[in-house]
Amino acid sequence: MLAGTIGSRPIGTPENARARQYIVDQLRFFGYDVRVQEIDAQRRELGSTAHVSNIIAVKAGPDRTALGLVSHYDSVPEAPGAGDDGIGVAVSLEAARLLAARADRKHTVFVLVTDGEESGLMGARGLTADRTVMQQLAAYINVEATGAAGPAVLFETGPANGWIVKPWAAAAPHPRGASYAIEIYKRLPNDTDFSVFKQRDIPGLNFALVGDSYAYHTARDSADRLTDQALQWTGENTVATAIALDAMDLTARTDRTQTFFDIGRTVALSWGPVTAWLIAIVALGAGVLAWFKVLAASIRLVGLARWILDAVWSLVGVAAVAAAMIGGTWALRAARTVYHPWYAHPDRLFLMLLALGVLAGWSVIRIGALLPRRAHAPRHPVLVWSFTLPVWILIAGGMAAGAATAGYLWTLPLLVAGVALLLVPVTNVAALRAISVVVLAVAGALWLRDALELLRFVVALMGRLPIITPVWVYAALMLAAGAMVVPPFIAAVAATRPLLRPSILTAVLLVAVAVTAGLAYAAPAYTNAQPQRRQARLIVEPNAATATYEVGSQEPGLDLDQGAPGGWYRATDVPKASITVGRYPLPFVFRTTGPVPGEPPATVSEFSLKQIAAGTELTMTIVPKAPGLTAIFTLPDGLQPQRTSLPGIVSRGRWRAVYMGVPAEGVTWRASFKTGVETKLPATVGTVLSSRFPGGNGWQSLPSWLPQEHVVWDLDIAWILATPQVIPPVPLIR
Repeated sequence: MLAGTIGSRPIGTPENARARQYIVDQLRFFGYDVRVQEIDAQRRELGSTAHVSNIIAVKAGPDRTALGLVSHYDSVPEAPGAGDDGIGVAVSLEAARLLAARADRKHTVFVLVTDGEESGLMGARGLTADRTVMQQLAAYINVEATGAAGPAVLFETGPANGWIVKPWAAAAPHPRGASYAIEIYKRLPNDTDFSVFKQRDIPGLNFALVGDSYAYHTARDSADRLTDQALQWTGENTVATAIALDAMDLTARTDRTQTFFDIGRTVALSWGPVTAWLIAIVALGAGVLAWFKVLAASIRLVGLARWILDAVWSLVGVAAVAAAMIGGTWALRAARTVYHPWYAHPDRLFLMLLALGVLAGWSVIRIGALLPRRAHAPRHPVLVWSFTLPVWILIAGGMAAGAATAGYLWTLPLLVAGVALLLVPVTNVAALRAISVVVLAVAGALWLRDALELLRFVVALMGRLPIITPVWVYAALMLAAGAMVVPPFIAAVAATRPLLRPSILTAVLLVAVAVTAGLAYAAPAYTNAQPQRRQARLIVEPNAATATYEVGSQEPGLDLDQGAPGGWYRATDVPKASITVGRYPLPFVFRTTGPVPGEPPATVSEFSLKQIAAGTELTMTIVPKAPGLTAIFTLPDGLQPQRTSLPGIVSRGRWRAVYMGVPAEGVTWRASFKTGVETKLPATVGTVLSSRFPGGNGWQSLPSWLPQEHVVWDLDIAWILATPQVIPPVPLIR
């Protein structure tokens, strides 16, 4: 309903209002008391205001303390918003229906469906001003999405997540989540409504679909993209977790940060910081003792000199593997006309890098065979562990100290390896191989699936960041996983006898590299389902005959369809305008001038200066002709108001205030200034931002010359509005 029938629903649009009414009707049908919070939410640190309409639905329970289901119903202008966040609303509504029908429900249920999440989390900011919500909400589940496949991943918790993670780990039938994601997410330029509630010290669980993230914030984020399995698994996990939370004392609090992860979407494990430190200490202690044991055995086996030579040769092998993978990525890029030829089919790149890495490692082994015979060491598992354990010890210790919620990825394999190696005789090859298989199983369970999903997610993530992806990124991620999986694998299969026909393996690896490289080279860089992200913007001065056009992307080509303005050139500076405009933060930006696309979608209906006792009062009103606009009030250089009706900040040297979702009646800004600046105030500028090209094609209203088969567009038009002539007020005569 939201993404298909209603469609894109940015803040302040008729589609936004229609979606809101649909959700309100559904919740009332389920027996909830529903009200809509209308509020001008503000974020003073950003100088932003937005009129939001939040849906607050309440189903009273025996306990006044409330459990919340949180999602947002708005979308970005360029997306239908099925994943972000239609699935969150759908799951919240169905969970609300099921919870309302439970006779044994303990707590009050809040269903909080926010507006303006895509406009700087304004809806959640507005909810924090609602006294009932803030007083009663004790815990909540937030459902989001950057992808279309699931189940939704538990990627953020808190604050102090110890007690709230346990019901998810115990009750979710398809648990998917890991605490290492917390360390990754806090380093990404992303936020959700969860961020606002977390600042208010309300504990919660933040879930998001992350599989197939290509459609995020694009025109491809449609309902048919979401898998039925993603909807079912996310819904079942949410309901089961909510029921488990409802059975608990929601007022309980802990200051512990929990380690958690799932195993094959079947079972989830969770433990507190004391257990995490105990595991780390035992793992490090056992690892050190085991290393001394295997090191002594290795030196007895081959001698110190040969052990050192073998260690150095192992480092050479690792360097060769890294160089081959990075070099392969560079070569694939150099052979194509785009910088991200793997974007649409990243698995082909990963297979090619895997084949190159194995071939490089095998080549180092074969070159080692050419060394003098006395330099050869036997292929014994104890040697592998003598080289591996010190590396694992260093990484595990560093991660346990610096990223505690991610430390289990290293401490658990080290714990199993260290304890097992202490318990068996290191001269028993069969026992060492058995131990290696067990360690491989543990490391593989922790690393292999998550590493593959992370690699795919990073490809899509890099596609929406304004940078050219460094060639080392994917090799580094694969090497990180390989450092935990490859050593126990080698120890498990290491042959103490010479290989009979090593040339056969060499030939197989060469064929594998040729095949995978060919597949990677032949793969289309961008497709309709995995499109290239590009941006376009126009800057329109008042009463001008031409406008400034810019197109930017990660790729060097302009590639526009027939009808586009001519005269494009590569731009490296900021465009000239009567307002301060930043440079497009993209590697490749092209600029030209072209005809003004039409009339501005808003007017300045009032601009007045009034003399007051303390100085001058400015009043400015912008009235829209189209919905969903953002208004910006910008003062001349060096001026700042003493008092203002809208919060503002200084950006690029000029004070500005932003109002998102301008209502039909318009928005009025009033500000007062000290005496002496009257003559400068008439240079104040009003601007509106729109994402719709007048007379454009399709529901996005894009210019016809923007190709859309393998491309998705983020269009912004800055309309600088004409200001009525005013005469600065004459200071009062005293």
